[in-house]
Amino acid sequence: MKLYNVTLTNGLLLAPMSGYTNWPMRVLSRRFGAELCYTEMISSAGLIMNTRNTRPLLKRPPEDAPLIAQIFTASPEEAALSARIIEDAGFDGIDINMGCPVKKVVHKGAGAALMRDVDLARRLCQAVRDAVSIPVSAKIRAGWDHDSINAGELAAALQETGIDCLAIHPRTRSDMYRGTPMWDLFASLKGQLSLPVIASGNIHERQDIRRLSSLGADAFMVGRAAVGNPWIFRELTGGPAPTVEERREAMLEHLDMLCSLIGVERGIRFMRKYVSAYVRGLHGAARFRQQACTTDGLQQLRNVIKGFVNGPPLC
Repeated sequence: MKLYNVTLTNGLLLAPMSGYTNWPMRVLSRRFGAELCYTEMISSAGLIMNTRNTRPLLKRPPEDAPLIAQIFTASPEEAALSARIIEDAGFDGIDINMGCPVKKVVHKGAGAALMRDVDLARRLCQAVRDAVSIPVSAKIRAGWDHDSINAGELAAALQETGIDCLAIHPRTRSDMYRGTPMWDLFASLKGQLSLPVIASGNIHERQDIRRLSSLGADAFMVGRAAVGNPWIFRELTGGPAPTVEERREAMLEHLDMLCSLIGVERGIRFMRKYVSAYVRGLHGAARFRQQACTTDGLQQLRNVIKGFVNGPPLC
């Protein structure tokens, strides 16, 4: 199967997640089976203005490919301009975020707010599709709330613009990330769409893949389950769970890559977001988290990580 002109074997994608899916996480996820990755959500306005916090989101090492850039905006003009910047930077495709539920995005009329304005959402996709030659997609939700489930209407309108595929998180904006996704949406959407459909939300096990595939999903976007757990992609294809030694080595490499990306001091602080997930469910995890999250020096943190495996139990 092809998405964004990329041939996929298992259809396993790393979802775009703000504050998480920078290139260190993407590189580790690819190593264990992620076939396609997305950037963190990028502000079109910030990209056009070349703001300090935005342009670095486009940076990545050569091995971080193929890569799709996800943008958010409520302006078709901004969408087109930022799309050209992304195409010139050598990305493999562009995804338009129409599902982010957080207030600072929704209040700008972007993200999940577009679920309430089908015409604007359509014009955004059309503007990007007309501006670039690389593949274009959108990521949507089921609707704004449970009284306005309109994923079918929006999907049909976006398909008319000529986008290449559509990702669907089958919760509403009011659900945020809570509750059970409305998986049955995939069956009805596949009946009305001719483009590939990517399933997103609560994918943790092989049985989730099998169920979504039976409902018509063509590919599978893994998000929160991949934080501190790049092996999720290996496990979803029947591979083994990580050993404690694999966790240690991945943590050390992740830490070093973060320090390379954003500097030692910030890299240490940023790594704290991943530490809990890397050791979740393991003996000694609580004490390890406490030590790792209160250590400021790089070598000290490396020693704490090494000690989780080589030393005596921490609790």
